Amino acid sequence: MSPRKYILGVFFVAFLVATPSHAQKPGDSLQTGFGWSIVPLIAYTPETRFMGVLTAFLTNRTEADPSFRASSMAVGIQATQNAQFAFGVYPEIYLDSNRMRIEGLAEWYLYPYKFFGIGNGNPSSNAELYTPYGFKVQARVLRAVSGDRVQQGLSIGVRIDIRYDHMKRIDTREDGSVGPLGAGLVAGYNGGWFNGIGPLVSYDTRDNNFDARAGLYCEAATIVYGKGLGSTYSSTLIQADLRAYASIANDLSLAGRLMVQNTSGTPTFQQWPSIGGTSNLRGVIDAQQRDRISALMSAEFRFPIIWRFRGVVFTDIGQVGGAPSSFTLPQTWASWGGGIRFLLVPQERISLRFDVGVARGVVQYYLSFNEAF
Repeated sequence: MSPRKYILGVFFVAFLVATPSHAQKPGDSLQTGFGWSIVPLIAYTPETRFMGVLTAFLTNRTEADPSFRASSMAVGIQATQNAQFAFGVYPEIYLDSNRMRIEGLAEWYLYPYKFFGIGNGNPSSNAELYTPYGFKVQARVLRAVSGDRVQQGLSIGVRIDIRYDHMKRIDTREDGSVGPLGAGLVAGYNGGWFNGIGPLVSYDTRDNNFDARAGLYCEAATIVYGKGLGSTYSSTLIQADLRAYASIANDLSLAGRLMVQNTSGTPTFQQWPSIGGTSNLRGVIDAQQRDRISALMSAEFRFPIIWRFRGVVFTDIGQVGGAPSSFTLPQTWASWGGGIRFLLVPQERISLRFDVGVARGVVQYYLSFNEAF
């Protein structure tokens, strides 16, 4: 449920990029101060049909040294032909000379979406259209414990999740049958509060937070959701996200990712780990496959094309299962594809991203901001 999947090729995309409010000065690596870009889009996806998105991307740099990261905030409004609406704010703020990072999101939504069931082989015919409206807030706070900045080594912190869903309606399947969500057999079918908190550990040496071309990013978290926090359901989410980037030559780079998630207790169906979507296995429908455990691997080759245009070729593989023993090679979802990036703000490597992913003969398109990982 995210305003970040858009088709490109059969629809018109118009964007206006406003130049940063400060230009670079001779002798400075980067000019300090605020910059901004505005991007309106008209898009189409199978899940949304025609969609309009208006996004403002704000940045603030406090140091001219390019090794210091800029604070940023994206503000987006989305409306679709399927009566899906969302408004969100996505900050990434650096304080105390990059020794502390505060990032997260705050979203309000009225967003009909599809639930396909639990498992690794859910067909599209399983889809139940449900319509929630509500809001979610996530805050992640990290403080450097080694190195002078959060991007120079080990950091520790906390993650806080707050979400409220009101389930407005659950429709029958296309064949008229009632699925498990409509029958009330799935936790979360009637909405409620999903609140959690837990420790966060990160090791980050990336050279850029929007488009990394060298360094490591390793993060692990354990989030506990419980009635003591006002949550309707009790569960525990454990996840690890490992990424590596290597610069080859002449702006050529390689990127790799391994991500594993596991949930226990009584999670709502929205909390079950899944694969698919614009960042987590391109070419597979977002969250069509869900289960207790998810595993994902991705590899990319990134290269310059001309002027502000860059290219990417990638492969993603992943699977979900109820236990480690349920993972088998024949059941793996694999995709391949490529994409183009247009650098909106070259100095900060902020880009507009278009990817095409192919999985099991099905082609999917994605239009978003910055790299997939």
